[in-house]
Amino acid sequence: MEINLKEFEALLHQLTTFDKMYEQVRIVDPVSKEVLFVKNNNEEELIPLIESCFGIWGKGMICNNCISMRAYNENETFIKIETSLDKIFIATAIPIKIEEEMVVVELLKNVTKSMILGDIELTEGLEIKRLLDQANVVAVTDELTQIYNKRYIIERLPVDIVKSHLENQPLSLIMADIDHFKRINDTYGHLAGDYVLKEFACILGKNTRQDMDWIARFGGEEFIICLLNTDKELASTIAERMRTAIDETVFNYKEEEIRLTSSFGLCTLNGEERLDYEKLIHCADKKLYEAKKTGRNKVID
Repeated sequence: MEINLKEFEALLHQLTTFDKMYEQVRIVDPVSKEVLFVKNNNEEELIPLIESCFGIWGKGMICNNCISMRAYNENETFIKIETSLDKIFIATAIPIKIEEEMVVVELLKNVTKSMILGDIELTEGLEIKRLLDQANVVAVTDELTQIYNKRYIIERLPVDIVKSHLENQPLSLIMADIDHFKRINDTYGHLAGDYVLKEFACILGKNTRQDMDWIARFGGEEFIICLLNTDKELASTIAERMRTAIDETVFNYKEEEIRLTSSFGLCTLNGEERLDYEKLIHCADKKLYEAKKTGRNKVID
């Protein structure tokens, strides 16, 4: 990220206000997951940090429920309780615009030994750490299907697009939709419709790579599948495999046997491109619309 040095230095000067209030003050680019500068309260100079911004938590993976990404997207300040492997922090994320570039100031305070919830004082923090980790997962999980939700798409897809560009690897985005889903609700009832949505998500998941690809419910009966390091040809094959699996499945709900079809739209970035995440979604959505307009039960790429 290239930012105005003079304005950046002015921002750093303002951050001295927080020196004694927080264990660590960081300036991050949440899209590329870079730490631009970090200052610990026992250090006089700001020092560059080489590792990714989520490296501080020691979990080796991008954070679920990333408040810095949310602050960046919504241009608002957010506060969250976050956990490392053995500590609990209050993290505050403040979006700051320097000319046309947005960065996020993170204020981190260790509250492992001093945090109190109600009448319970946390001395070890192990149980609350587990609960907090669960809460962060729940925040980006669709309640019905138990896959990721739309909030996760907004937080994660921009990051994967940047990663694809930096590593010069293709990224494919598939948008899937259940054909005539309203008929299922009208014919069999909304509980049957919920059952179909859950099973549909499960079939999509079975055709993706764990710990690499991800799927999320975009809304209603629409789902997004993000395939990392996957070119258009392979992504089209995967989408066709999903479509065939749906077409051949009998969804047994109570005494009813429900059959359905689905449509898929596919858009691929070749690694050299760096589309805005909304434009990438719009591209996949247009292909999905074409699939539905031209007869449904097909993949359009």
